[in-house]
Amino acid sequence: MINLVNNPWLAEHVEDPQTRIIDPRPRVKYLQGHVPKAVNLPLSEVFDRETLGIHTEEKLAEIFGKVGVDLDSAVVLYDSYDGQSGAMLAWLLEYLGHPRVSILSNYLEGWVKHGGQILYRPVPAESRSFSPRPGGGRALLEAVLQRRDSKLLDLRSEDEFQGKISTEPRSGRIPGAVSLPWTELIGKEFQFFKPEQELRERVAGVGVNPSDRVIAYCSNGPRAAIGYVALQQLGFENVQVYDGSFHEWARKPDLPLEQGNFQAKPAVRPVVLTASPCAVENLPGMAPGD
Repeated sequence: MINLVNNPWLAEHVEDPQTRIIDPRPRVKYLQGHVPKAVNLPLSEVFDRETLGIHTEEKLAEIFGKVGVDLDSAVVLYDSYDGQSGAMLAWLLEYLGHPRVSILSNYLEGWVKHGGQILYRPVPAESRSFSPRPGGGRALLEAVLQRRDSKLLDLRSEDEFQGKISTEPRSGRIPGAVSLPWTELIGKEFQFFKPEQELRERVAGVGVNPSDRVIAYCSNGPRAAIGYVALQQLGFENVQVYDGSFHEWARKPDLPLEQGNFQAKPAVRPVVLTASPCAVENLPGMAPGD
């Protein structure tokens, strides 16, 4: 399980040689200020720019190893609004078998607001050997096609869910999915997530319960990872991310799509889309236009 840690905990472990702190934001953001000892691993590096899918497990292990991650060290990620990059890297590490992955419970802005130190020079990483042990937190296309009793959770915006906007050749949603926009989960006042009770109400409001098997998807994974981590905090034990997501599904013309505002369960209340549709929007085709 991916844990959330607070500012005092991170401050106590900044100098711990067995704790690797990772800043997943773009390089330019990292150089504008980062947590002491944090190394930079921009989320875009885990994606293949040709396929827009994540790299192979072996390549991912190499990427994480180069920033000092191994199975013996604890890993803490932090992020800025709206947390997609941190959630995606945390999910990937857990999927690859890392046993101790955490996310700072507030954004970097919250760290600064509460007196956390900020540095500007890049931190050199000591390369380590990371041997992946892939687990069960990932769903491939075949698992989605044969999901049976699993509930499919669409973390994209309501407009994407209904098929009003899309960067793919086709628009809409995977049949049977229910909508829970990722903006319904992220917190205010620099908090990574909404308070637990609010999260429970929003998740329950779309008919998803802790006993359910859940497959989360979005466009390419980052927003689904937000859902993955949020559901874990609520005690869900069987959640997977379909990282191929709508990008893969919509490009297969033989696979069906649904459009419109029909939901198998009542939808959560509409929200104003203020967050970036996709954390890796600099990769072509990954973020819908306004």
